[in-house]
Parts: sequence; structure tokens; C-alpha cells
Amino acid sequence: MSVYDEAKGLFERKKDAIRRDIEGFDRIFQFVFTDKPGESYYVEFSKGDVRVVRGFHDNPHVRFSMKMDTYRRITSGELDGEQAYMLGLISIDGSIYDAARFGYILQKLLRR
Repeated sequence: MSVYDEAKGLFERKKDAIRRDIEGFDRIFQFVFTDKPGESYYVEFSKGDVRVVRGFHDNPHVRFSMKMDTYRRITSGELDGEQAYMLGLISIDGSIYDAARFGYILQKLLRR
């Protein structure tokens, strides 16, 4: 299963758990995999809903760039996203505040 399919499934299955967290938080988060660009996708929060789309957005609010292994380690719980950023394993273009808020939302989904 591709990381796009995994992300789409995660957000679609559990979007009710984050609905309050994303109300009024209309942002687009791009995931770019430096070693597998064909797996890239973005997450769009808009009007209290979430959408996961394969490919690249023209103007995301935040762009996360990393290797696939880093992404897998974060989503498995082996590595914290903040730690990965501090270690230079993730490059973030855009608002660090929005990136941190997205990290909180993602961790909330992964815990449930």
C-alpha cells in the first residue's frame, strides 16, 4: 500500500476525531519524498473537512520534505516529528506554527 493510500485512509477513517482541531484551520500541507517523489501527496483542511490528494499542490501553506524512511519512522511512532526536524531529517518550508499544529493533529490520529 502506498503512503498516499495510508494517509488517505487514516484521515478519512478518523476525520471526526479531528474535526474540532481543523475548524477554521484552512491550510494545505504538502509531503514531498526526496527519494520517491512519485509518492508525494498533500493534505487539505478546508471548512472543517479534510482531503488527501496524490501529487503536488501549486501553493501549499507548508511543505514537508523528507526521505520515505523518515516518514515511516514518524508514522510508526518510532520517531517524533519535532525530533526529526531538529535532527535535520525533515525540511519545512512555510509556517513552523502551522507545521507544529499539523504534527499535533497527526499524532492525535495515530494514537487512536
